[in-house]
Amino acid sequence: MKTNIYKTVLFVLIAVVFTSCSDYLDVQPEDKLLEDQIYNSESGTNNVLNGIYLNLTDKKLYGGNLTMSTIELLAQRYNASETYYNFANYAYQENNVKENFDDIWTSAYTNILNLNDLIANVEKYNILTPFKTSIIKGEAYGLRAMLHFDMLRLFGPVYSENPDNLAIPYYTKTQAKNGEILPADQVLENIVADLTKAEELLDEDPIRQNGVNSGSLEAPFYYNNRNLRFNFFAVKALQARVYLYAGNAVEANKAAKVVIDEASSFFPWTDPTDVVSAGSNPDRTFSSEVIFAMQNVELYERQNDFFSSSLIDNNILAPNATRLRNVFENNENDYRYTSTWIYPAEKTYRTFYKYADISDSRLLFRYLQPLIRISEMYYIAAETETDETLALQYLNTVRFNRGLVDLTSEININTELEKEYQKEFFGEGQLFFYYKRRNIPRILNGSSSSSFSRITMDESKYVVPLPDSETKYQ
Repeated sequence: MKTNIYKTVLFVLIAVVFTSCSDYLDVQPEDKLLEDQIYNSESGTNNVLNGIYLNLTDKKLYGGNLTMSTIELLAQRYNASETYYNFANYAYQENNVKENFDDIWTSAYTNILNLNDLIANVEKYNILTPFKTSIIKGEAYGLRAMLHFDMLRLFGPVYSENPDNLAIPYYTKTQAKNGEILPADQVLENIVADLTKAEELLDEDPIRQNGVNSGSLEAPFYYNNRNLRFNFFAVKALQARVYLYAGNAVEANKAAKVVIDEASSFFPWTDPTDVVSAGSNPDRTFSSEVIFAMQNVELYERQNDFFSSSLIDNNILAPNATRLRNVFENNENDYRYTSTWIYPAEKTYRTFYKYADISDSRLLFRYLQPLIRISEMYYIAAETETDETLALQYLNTVRFNRGLVDLTSEININTELEKEYQKEFFGEGQLFFYYKRRNIPRILNGSSSSSFSRITMDESKYVVPLPDSETKYQ
């Protein structure tokens, strides 16, 4: 990584603390700039963490590239026009593609260094109570693991084939020198260690007793809106995702079941009437099921940037019409299909509406952008369960809550799971990582209407090259 990223850390930290943190859960900023003044107050410390959450909603990261646009183009989600041709064709050496992935890399590692700075200074200044310290640090360790993991999934090798190939650096301190690029398995060890630490620190997370909101007026920062922070169940869910990536089915199954067994009452399945019969306020994100989300105040701008029906065909991100019908098996009973994909007056094909604005600005799911949802835990449990009957039950539980009939024991679980990942995570950035994790050799061609048209995949497509801004400083 370029050494000048380090120089931007404090600047970025100060900028977000003193300009925009009030947009994230209404925590008001202080008015001084020096680091010791920031960390010598509880509100200043809280604002640093809020600033990092806000940074994650940037279009360069989870507010665009890692959810709606770039990563979905790699998964062949869209009928790639001239504007997006290089991305959908894995032309990683083209300038526009290289610049885009450099943005992702630099933004991710800047946030990682800010998290390291936060962890170090919470310990250094020690002005919070032990409970509050644990919450702040637990979230920070969890976010650090999440960012490193997504950089590993994007820039690292196909892990199932080459776990000892060089991947990415892992930063645990704010430092002004490049970190060593580590083998993928060592990166995973660090991710697991960070998640273990986060789990320990968040053991008394209020979400485990009170759910997403406790109604606390005394300390709302630590007790309320826990689904908008990296809470205990987000840690367990990410553990399940990480262990599955590593090929450790036993631990993946165990972590997923913790979430299913302990958190299902806190993250209930969305009532279908709230999705398909809510008039101008449909809950298209199935918000009650979202374990961890961002509060993205620019969500509807991103919706318009990428998916607005007013965009010309060359600029809109939209699937081939036949391909979309095939993904949902032409089943209008699937809530994910009918609520998210709508025929606008300006187009002859369905366009994406998951993140479209709603009429009632008071609804809690307005601006909610999902990153981890409980349905994924059921998929992981189904994939890793040794009891085939129980595995099918996990899969059918999700299907039932999407308006679909149960599958029978004759089906192939992995085949059906692939279909589910294609349906469930549109605009959330998980499908490409699913393909890469399983090293699927041929995937559907997003720009073709033929069900027989597939793209041959290998490491040259699955592995994004490290940015020049990293390699030339190694």
